[in-house]
Amino acid sequence: MPKVTEDYKEKRRVEILKKAEAVFIEKGFSHTTMTDIVNATGLSRGGLYHYFSNTDELYQAIIHEKDKSAEEYFNQLLDGFETAWEGLDTYLNEVEKALINSSTSFASVNLEYFIIGRHAEGRRDFISERYKQAIGHFTKLLGKGVEQGEFKPIQPVDAIANYLINIVDSMHIQLLVIDKEQSYISEQIEGVRIYLKRVLGKG
Repeated sequence: MPKVTEDYKEKRRVEILKKAEAVFIEKGFSHTTMTDIVNATGLSRGGLYHYFSNTDELYQAIIHEKDKSAEEYFNQLLDGFETAWEGLDTYLNEVEKALINSSTSFASVNLEYFIIGRHAEGRRDFISERYKQAIGHFTKLLGKGVEQGEFKPIQPVDAIANYLINIVDSMHIQLLVIDKEQSYISEQIEGVRIYLKRVLGKG
């Protein structure tokens, strides 16, 4: 029997995660079973369980992959622009485009997992750690502006980062229940810009 390489196993693992993400979006986290994932991937039950034991493991693995991409993205915002504001403005532009163009979103799965799982053993720590990571990304970007004398914030940088994350999350949630035409996405993003300029003391 030919030896299965680590590269092959990683490629198969990523393929499973892509299929699982699509199933989670279609059915929701609570209604997705390992049988659904078996059917979507075409693997045997034993083949799937070789990689993941349950839907919690699958969901968290998907999130870890997204976190890797997010870290690379925020490093680009931090190092790829001369000013912190350029990085922030680029982020807001891309959030706006993503919200306007999105037809399906993993945000609904995140919301379901977080709300239902906030009291479940193990999930609360996972959720809390992810939130801290997100705060850290924005705090670094805002901190760059403070260090360069670009920003003179009138509130703590951590508080501003929290507010920004909560606003963007709420816009994703809004799109789960309200049509895009009624959501005023561009206007809300412009409102965030106005807030940031004022709270960061940017002229």
